[in-house]
Amino acid sequence: MGAYSSPIISVRNISKSFPGGIKALYKVSLDVYPGEVLALLGENGSGKSTLIKILYGMYVPDEGKILINGREVKISAPRDAIKHGIVLISQIPQLIDNFTGAENILLSLREAGSFTTRKAFLERVKKITSELGIGVDLDLKVHTLTYTQRQLVEVIKAILLDARVLLVDEALTYLPESGRKEFYKFMLDFKSKGNSIILVTHKISEALEVADRLAILRRGVLVDVLSRNDATPEKVRLLMFGVGVNSAHSMVEERGEPAHSGKEVITVKELVVSGDYGEESVRGVTFNVRAGEVIGITGLTGNGQRELVESIMGLRKVLRGKIYIDGFDVTNKGSSTARSMGVGFIPDTPLRYGVALDMSILENTALVLSRNTLLLDLNAVKKTTLKIINDYNIATKNDEVPVKLLSGGNLMKVVIGRELEYAKKALVAYNPTRNLDEYTSSVVRKQIVRKAREEGLAVLYVSEDLDEVMQVSSTVYVMSSGILHGPFETRTVEKSVLEKFMVM
Repeated sequence: MGAYSSPIISVRNISKSFPGGIKALYKVSLDVYPGEVLALLGENGSGKSTLIKILYGMYVPDEGKILINGREVKISAPRDAIKHGIVLISQIPQLIDNFTGAENILLSLREAGSFTTRKAFLERVKKITSELGIGVDLDLKVHTLTYTQRQLVEVIKAILLDARVLLVDEALTYLPESGRKEFYKFMLDFKSKGNSIILVTHKISEALEVADRLAILRRGVLVDVLSRNDATPEKVRLLMFGVGVNSAHSMVEERGEPAHSGKEVITVKELVVSGDYGEESVRGVTFNVRAGEVIGITGLTGNGQRELVESIMGLRKVLRGKIYIDGFDVTNKGSSTARSMGVGFIPDTPLRYGVALDMSILENTALVLSRNTLLLDLNAVKKTTLKIINDYNIATKNDEVPVKLLSGGNLMKVVIGRELEYAKKALVAYNPTRNLDEYTSSVVRKQIVRKAREEGLAVLYVSEDLDEVMQVSSTVYVMSSGILHGPFETRTVEKSVLEKFMVM
């Protein structure tokens, strides 16, 4: 907090509930001071995103108030928040792919009512990029930029919007180490000018590294606010989960020890797949996954992993090459073919592929489990659904709640639990622990490895989190510019070797 004694932003007795009896926040009061980074932590469904959305005007609280510099304000839309100097940077850059970086920024300025001439705009951009040492060409189309560059466009946008309070919602999660350092540098510069950052993260280590204070939410209640000097990983875990969790090494004994791997289940040969704009995103990829084996693929965001996963699941057209499931050619035969063969699929964006939003948790589970049967046993499906809710600690009143009312993390838990129940032959998982808290991530990894070991499931585990891929896989590949490098045995390969391939 430095020399500042009065908060720049305060919330008082904020409560928010949703239909279905979901109480997201209950009488939360919190201060954020000028010149500080406040980390906001909590398990999935604890209310972190709800609080951020209230501050940004995406939700209106049922009760309570927001104060800026001690004065109560009404924030009922993002435009209101921006007028008060509150700007959001989220995990997924809010940019139009077919616009240039400059066009995206200008559009946001105009939507916020901050009109400017192009000349003045370019002069300010030049000054900002020079001061921060940001190297990104704003004349390039967004779809050609790396994930790091897209987030830096968001940073420039926030500064041009005269942000005084930044809401950084999981925006560092998939940045490579170099990009993370650039973002840290910006955060230090930003707060040194008397501005503030509320950092939402599921990584306790990250919060302890960059935050001045840590606020912990649990089941919608603010349980404590710790200074960085008073916070330890174990203390934070106890506040978040009620138990100590040592997930950092919880799977190390599993690494590189595949069960009795059997016949090939997933076979990919010389695969070439195009991206959204016609470029070759997957370039001659060949690998296989055997029964009982966990094969990992890692790489920086945007190097062809998504296109590879979507082509295997029949969701993207293959230009050349072949995909086989259990020896059967499924190339370009649609998602229903692979699914009907008992292949589970955990997408990183369940809203796109994973769920029917207006249906309940029970109905979404039934929708998938009924694929290969003419007669659906509703009692069995209900029993399975309740087991998923219990096993993954899904925050919901009951299984009849529409999934659109769940938090992002709880929605992901529904998909993960359902797909692990459905998968009989193989599982394709793409960033399965994205947006999950530390404890749940550990549970998910253990469940996936257990299914491979005990039930002979062939698992393709694709994630931008290198540590996680090394933790669960017996063999790992690195994907860079659409090319697959490897295989590497996780028992023997050095992490630094994989990192070099990631930035090729």
